[in-house]
Amino acid sequence: MRNKKPTKTIEKEWLQRVADHGCVVNGNSQVQLHHPVGREGKQDKTYIGRFFVIPLSPWLHDVDSMHPWNVTHRRKNFIKEFGLESELWYKMVLKLAAESPLPFGRDIIDAVMATKR
Repeated sequence: MRNKKPTKTIEKEWLQRVADHGCVVNGNSQVQLHHPVGREGKQDKTYIGRFFVIPLSPWLHDVDSMHPWNVTHRRKNFIKEFGLESELWYKMVLKLAAESPLPFGRDIIDAVMATKR
């Protein structure tokens, strides 16, 4: 899938799987989806933005939340408390891969991990 954006169907199914996973920090089922590099993000010419998505509790993501660990406003605090977004994503991906095949290959995983985000 290198250098290719997913179809809308594949993206929609992936986002549903991610949301169903629950918050990567506390398991909360009420989540907002965080795109660490934006929906159109690339790493080394590989589109990763639509797959590099992590589910977070609203207080950790919502623009109206002023929580000290809110990733939108205080990314450094979030990382200090919970680790890099790419590491949280990778742990989630391993769990989801154990349940059913992923809609992307190793190239996407490697590109996400190379972001150091």
